[in-house]
Amino acid sequence: MPPRSGAPLPEFDRPPVSEVAIAVQFEPLDQWRAVHAGLFWGQIKDRYPLNETQPPLPSQIERYDGYIPQTPQVIIAPVDVDLARFWFLTEDKTQLIQLQRDRFIINWRKLIGNEIYPRYEAILRPRFIRELNEFREFLDDLQLGTLNIQQCEITYVNDILKGEGWDSVSDSLKLFSAWWGKGTDGWLPIPERLMVSGSFLIPEQAGRLHFLTQHLFRIPDMHEMIQLRLIARGNPRGQTTESIAAWLDIGREWIVRGFADLTSPYAHNLWGRSK
Repeated sequence: MPPRSGAPLPEFDRPPVSEVAIAVQFEPLDQWRAVHAGLFWGQIKDRYPLNETQPPLPSQIERYDGYIPQTPQVIIAPVDVDLARFWFLTEDKTQLIQLQRDRFIINWRKLIGNEIYPRYEAILRPRFIRELNEFREFLDDLQLGTLNIQQCEITYVNDILKGEGWDSVSDSLKLFSAWWGKGTDGWLPIPERLMVSGSFLIPEQAGRLHFLTQHLFRIPDMHEMIQLRLIARGNPRGQTTESIAAWLDIGREWIVRGFADLTSPYAHNLWGRSK
């Protein structure tokens, strides 16, 4: 696994982060049933009193054999309840655990818009490790099997609302690096809509950094925005909590440095870049 660079990470006083997810994917637990999700909820219900049932997330494992990864779609059709994805939410619904037979995820998200982003090192990373360890102990107590971690994933979603540094799609281009500007010959006008995506290999086949930028309308208030989604995904070099945490730190570094690389000095000034 590539070492962390050691150089200070970029920092922003007012980052436009609207959601963070930290996840592990593991080999499906053969003995897992929906009732076990209910039992686990009973164990954490004091912290996550609300619950929802969602369609399962499809498996997505990074490959390095020349295959170009595609983004699978979430299946909306009815599924076996034992395969479902369960959400356990805090009272204000800003924090949740997502659980299915091959996935464990924690999220933080903005709902009202004035929530303060909980920083990765101080809050999100320790929370993920704590909740994952509790889930592992739950599996041990019920003899449901051992987690065989296949992949780690970190997602950062940045929602840049209209009026916060841009007022039109042509304006929004100044939020990004110069290579998202006008065409080579300058013949094409400013695009009416914007959607740019791509991926970068993390050295030593440790994973990939994926990015997607698109022009959207936020649900439920239909506020116009530019969304920049960054996903770091790859395999840890072991099954221990320490190995998982080490990969997550690499993935998060790629997200932070990638975010700074993909966005412009103009945007950095808007968001109060301090490093």
